[in-house]
Amino acid sequence: MEKHLYAILLGGKLKENNLMEDHHLVFVVAETEAEAGKLAKKKWEAVEIHVDGTQRIDKVDGFEVKLNKLTDDESEFRINPKYSS
Repeated sequence: MEKHLYAILLGGKLKENNLMEDHHLVFVVAETEAEAGKLAKKKWEAVEIHVDGTQRIDKVDGFEVKLNKLTDDESEFRINPKYSS
């Protein structure tokens, strides 16, 4: 199955017993929207995390988004195995 880029808007509380909810926008690469939501939740350490919105990103400002897997040698950053494969 092909992987896609997703923007996921998360909601949650930064501390237990907080009255107000905070939000966090994260980007993940996944095969499905459901998988993207699960991966996104692993990127934020909050309480009662839930997905408020999901958008698969295929095009931006007239440009097509294509994903190509890089080797560790080609990458400028290290992949966190906590939320990536």
